[in-house]
Amino acid sequence: MPTGHPDNPLILRGHTLLCLQGFRGEGYSPAFVENMGEIHRRLSTEPTTPVRIIAQPDLICRACPHLQSDGCHLKGPGFEEPMRRQDREVMARLGIAEGEILAWGEILRRIAARIEGRDLDAICGACPWRPLGYCREGIEALPVLPRSTRAS
Repeated sequence: MPTGHPDNPLILRGHTLLCLQGFRGEGYSPAFVENMGEIHRRLSTEPTTPVRIIAQPDLICRACPHLQSDGCHLKGPGFEEPMRRQDREVMARLGIAEGEILAWGEILRRIAARIEGRDLDAICGACPWRPLGYCREGIEALPVLPRSTRAS
């Protein structure tokens, strides 16, 4: 896995920023869980880790059994485009441009300031994980910063 050094940031897709809030050690396969767990632990212990945000398959996706050469096939061929729309929606809500690099802690501050658990119904649509409530609980548990220090 990349080190997360400024010259080699972790690469995550927009919607994955929210998925990480609900990670509980479950996933699509043992390899997927191990990979996501490693990234989750790294970000949880090192909030200064630089992250490049994209709207395409990322470091989490690389271990997903549903990833194919043309992207995500979780719900069959053509599913990558809805995933990219979801990425762009999250990025827009967080004020992040495609390819922008931010410290993980700054991403968390933006999520806490700009997204509420109830927003996931509109953002995440038919995600099979949404009904479990893990991501919503994770987002609602993020500390909300005082208004003067919140990202605008």
